[in-house]
Amino acid sequence: MKKIILATMIATSFSMADFIGGEVDVGYYTHNPSGTAQYKGDSIDVENDLKWENEQDIFFKAYFEHPIPIIPNIKVGYTDFSHSGDGIANQSFRFSGREYSNRSTISSNMDLKMYDITLYYEFLDNWLSLDAGVNLKYIDGDISVKGVDSNGRPVYESTDFQVPIPMLYGKVRLDVPATDLSFQVEGNYISYDDNMLYDMEAGARYTFALGFGIEAGYKLFKINIEDVSDFSMDTNFDGFYGKLVWDF
Repeated sequence: MKKIILATMIATSFSMADFIGGEVDVGYYTHNPSGTAQYKGDSIDVENDLKWENEQDIFFKAYFEHPIPIIPNIKVGYTDFSHSGDGIANQSFRFSGREYSNRSTISSNMDLKMYDITLYYEFLDNWLSLDAGVNLKYIDGDISVKGVDSNGRPVYESTDFQVPIPMLYGKVRLDVPATDLSFQVEGNYISYDDNMLYDMEAGARYTFALGFGIEAGYKLFKINIEDVSDFSMDTNFDGFYGKLVWDF
């Protein structure tokens, strides 16, 4: 009896292996900032006052799909997101209740770590694929500003914030018939009260043997949050990306 059960389990495992699949992506992207940030003070221009410029970071995504219709598929992701700047402030401003002098040398840094978990269903799966579901994005961030006040004294202030954000998720993929080329658009979106956040990417993919491939495209990220732990931000980030993919 034990042998029969063991043989059944092994056979079931091999059978499920034909249906369970997924994808793993590792990418590198560039992001240009524009917008404002505010913490217990004035609205600060991230380009002109904090001197943020183009930066590059990494991201990771993994999809796990199965043949059971009722249970959603799962996607997990991680994005490292940072900006820093050094330069001369174009105006005086207040950050964390402290004044930073006009024309003073400013050093600033922002670091965001974003974790995603997505539950989604696959509504189409042929030359045109369509996925939709819900996403939970957890942002763990900190921002710091260093400079001098109107009396020439050093000033340094920082704050950190953590915020979970539920979002809608969708992906559309078009496989070009008789080729290894495909195009896709994927993203998350939410808007409520005075807050809005989205991250989207659109790209073209070429798949080689065994499901390995490369993809390149354009990535957009907007964060508009109001008064989260006294911190507000209305900033856009966009730039090109490239990634290695394994579709198994």
